[in-house]
Amino acid sequence: MRFIRNLSLEVVIGAVLYQCFLYQVYFHAIPSYPEMAILALVVWFLYLVDRQIDNLFQPVQDERHRLHLDKSPLIRILLVILGVSILCLLPFQRLEVLFAGFSVLLFILIYGYAWHKRWLRSEKELFTALLYAVGVGLVVWVREPKSILLVLPLIALAYQNLCYFNLMESPSHFYAGRLRKTEWILVGLLSGIYAATQEIFTVLPFLVTFGITFVLSRLPFSEEKRLLGDMAFWSPLIYLFYGIFSA
Repeated sequence: MRFIRNLSLEVVIGAVLYQCFLYQVYFHAIPSYPEMAILALVVWFLYLVDRQIDNLFQPVQDERHRLHLDKSPLIRILLVILGVSILCLLPFQRLEVLFAGFSVLLFILIYGYAWHKRWLRSEKELFTALLYAVGVGLVVWVREPKSILLVLPLIALAYQNLCYFNLMESPSHFYAGRLRKTEWILVGLLSGIYAATQEIFTVLPFLVTFGITFVLSRLPFSEEKRLLGDMAFWSPLIYLFYGIFSA
């Protein structure tokens, strides 16, 4: 499990599971294998790049960052392999997915420039959560704009998770306040989604992810809980298994 945690593979798995969940809700199917594969590779690529950037501009924060620093040459080779793999998968994507994906990429580049200029340093987690949720739901919202209804709580869940992780690293009134506000926003969003859909299993994966992060944030902080916080995003398995056994 330490290998999975240090290479952020639990985040990749959670992203693909939430993609499958959103796709299943709206289209009663799972995304194509190339769509799942390119999401997994892009998420993994971006998380590995983020660790490299952290080590360039900040002191080593934890065991995960230490491994990425010590194995930096191997990580960079892995990044090249991931980049080539992503390029090889592009011809298998639908045209509207490619257009949306390049739009998100442009947004990432603009944000990266703004972050480098120190314009948005305090909002890194908010933009990370936004990009995560928009990317995870991309193959869904390009076909069904109404799916933004379920992308919104995913943004809030990702931000709740990142605020919690920041509090693990160091106490902060800023992130403690943001965490509480995000929790109330999630209560409102999930209540609204249930009222609109009357489908408890549509809300349940979000609710489980929210509940796990909520409970962890009230317990003493420890590095071991970081993996549990990331694995909270595996909750779509509930919906997917429900769909299999109720068919």
